[in-house]
Amino acid sequence: MSVSCIFYVKKRWQEQQRLRRPLIQGVGKVSNENEDNALVEYIRQNPSASAVKAREQTLFPGSLRVAQMRLKQSGLKNCAAVRKVSLTAEHKHRRVQFANEFLIHGEEFWNNVVFSNEKTFQSCNSGRLRVYRPRNTRFEENYTFTSTNSGRFFVNVWAWISVNGPGMCYQIDGRLTTEHYINILDNVMLPSVREVFPDNFTFQHLLNPSLITAVKSLLFLPS
Repeated sequence: MSVSCIFYVKKRWQEQQRLRRPLIQGVGKVSNENEDNALVEYIRQNPSASAVKAREQTLFPGSLRVAQMRLKQSGLKNCAAVRKVSLTAEHKHRRVQFANEFLIHGEEFWNNVVFSNEKTFQSCNSGRLRVYRPRNTRFEENYTFTSTNSGRFFVNVWAWISVNGPGMCYQIDGRLTTEHYINILDNVMLPSVREVFPDNFTFQHLLNPSLITAVKSLLFLPS
């Protein structure tokens, strides 16, 4: 211990009759419990709202950084929202029915299945939507949003995939009509799939009525 340190310890004892440093009192909270709860409850009711808007609507007295800290302390995390396809009750019923119907099939069957789907990639007016949500709630309905047409630009594609990985990805010019789908199956799907499955395979396609018509029509086309 240095001489100067001994000097200050002796001086503190003579003047204050203590050896330890006094406890430093921190700055008080800028918000009380009710104000914190109001901020958190607003976000729970409006998960897609920003911390800026929540702070304004609840008249939270702290800064934006403090508001974000309060939300984080409450277990709410700001995450990118999951984009989900809009499904009707019939869509959901058919998906469950499909799963139950093929539940009994083993790995050998699924190794020869080719899954196909069409997808529209489109621009978005507002960018990636973010929400405040608790952990492990990513796919709950309150924290997802449904895809809608943006009215700007879009690209339609059709593709297939199997246990071996992604297959052919084909850009669709315009709408996917019955005639267009027959052309895809005959000139895109069959040649590309046979390169991976030369012997046999099971083809899964959408339940769109026009596409079902195309598959049925293709069965009677000359080879």
